[in-house]
Amino acid sequence: MEILENPIRILIIKLGALGDVIMAEGVMRRIRQHYPKAHITLMTEPLYARFMNKAPHFNEVLPYKRVPRWHFASQRALKARLRSGNYDLVIDLQNSSHSRRFQSWLQDSFISSTSKYADIRYHRDASRNLASREYLREQVETIGIDMSASYLSDLTWASENISHVLAQHKIKNAFALLVPGSAARHPQKRWPDFPALVEELAARNIQAVTAPGPDEYDLCAGLPATMLMDGDKFLTLGQLVGLASHCEFVVGNDTGPTHMLAAARTKGVALFGSNHSPAANTGIGEIYQIVEKPTVKDISVPEVLAAIDRL
Repeated sequence: MEILENPIRILIIKLGALGDVIMAEGVMRRIRQHYPKAHITLMTEPLYARFMNKAPHFNEVLPYKRVPRWHFASQRALKARLRSGNYDLVIDLQNSSHSRRFQSWLQDSFISSTSKYADIRYHRDASRNLASREYLREQVETIGIDMSASYLSDLTWASENISHVLAQHKIKNAFALLVPGSAARHPQKRWPDFPALVEELAARNIQAVTAPGPDEYDLCAGLPATMLMDGDKFLTLGQLVGLASHCEFVVGNDTGPTHMLAAARTKGVALFGSNHSPAANTGIGEIYQIVEKPTVKDISVPEVLAAIDRL
């Protein structure tokens, strides 16, 4: 099968989770740079769609809300919507059983994926334990996309003004931004010693700040740190990126906001339990200091402080 040279309409599928979408941002940026005149649509979950709609890489962002297959009316509507896109090229960066269904509806398009529907099939060798974006780089290279320039994620385009929130909480620049939570379904990613870290930072005259989402509100409320809210609302993802230019450094668990802040060009320390998700699989070590033990609860406060000192 020959490579499709000049597609006019491209669909990129990257549904989630947040960290995975962020780690794919640089690859999606390179797709845009390779096809500067194409109309590119990103299909992703609604929360991430609102955020990625600001990215300069896409002409359109299509929100996709997951529904069971037996919601036949919703499935028919989605199938019709995708087929009406008249896509020349479909690049499935999700490569899941869920996204393969979309490929089955779009077989008139040139498809890049790991599935049987691909016109040029990418065979992903997970045994190499590469960072996820390295697998994505290899996949798009198989269809001729130039990946010679940097494809590290860069979210500086997403930054929103956060000065009114900092003023509301009387926060000055050069604070430590802590990310002590994770999705509620991944409690094993949560380092338990953030309270002790806050005390050590206070001894160094470093103010500790958190910016929780719904899953982390109670956790952050229990820390002796300033919890940033926009009035009574949680910060948006763009506002979280906006904190990057104000904080001195980040300390966070292996969770989407930590990866987002790394891609916003902050300095930071990321905490990993290798028995769940090794840091090497994420590529964040190219940007942040990594502290990794078999489980995150094995990480000591002095180890985290030493990593902060290395910043």
